[in-house]
Amino acid sequence: MNIKKAGVLVKKAALEFDKISNPIFAEYDLTASQYKVIKFLCTSESKTARVVDLEKYYSMTHPTTLGLVEQLEKKGFVKRVVNPNDARGKLVALTAKTDSMKDELIALGNAVEEKLTERLTVDEKEKLVGLLNKLLGIE
Repeated sequence: MNIKKAGVLVKKAALEFDKISNPIFAEYDLTASQYKVIKFLCTSESKTARVVDLEKYYSMTHPTTLGLVEQLEKKGFVKRVVNPNDARGKLVALTAKTDSMKDELIALGNAVEEKLTERLTVDEKEKLVGLLNKLLGIE
């Protein structure tokens, strides 16, 4: 079956990502959505983020983002700390436990990416990423 609708293919690719990633992330008691919050923090220079930064980067709603942060707090992966630039606000930060695992967690995400794109050449992966960025207006 050759599907010619971009929307259907993007959705199918997202479902394939979930199918590949959820069992891998489950070994760490994480979902793919929870993992992306951790990865954002692991790759952030300050290892912190405002909730609104997470919302914008991943195009998530405020309630969804807060729910993910609360779940990760309960599991001991993140904590909320006072924002040094705005005492009224909070930042989401990695816990010491998660910070010590950051290289392992980043490698985990890279393994999922490799598994998802294993049928593609290096050039095809680059083209796919470029086209998806263009589709989403991220270029």
